[in-house]
Amino acid sequence: MKENTLPSLAFAGMLTLVNSASARDADQCLDCHEPAEDWAGMSVEEILVNAKNPDNKRHSDFADLSDDQLKVIITTLME
Repeated sequence: MKENTLPSLAFAGMLTLVNSASARDADQCLDCHEPAEDWAGMSVEEILVNAKNPDNKRHSDFADLSDDQLKVIITTLME
């Protein structure tokens, strides 16, 4: 039973970090985006590619976020 404790705690910690980043950053995305209009018909992967485009200076604040963190933000905003 103790063998599973460390991986479980690590996973829970990771989810906490991803979720805390997504709530803060998702609000910032809404300053410029209306997901229902801007992302209509796009997949999460397509939006992710656009979000990570280094030519988009407005997204430079999010360059340190992982793909998983960005996917959580995108999915949250698409709901």
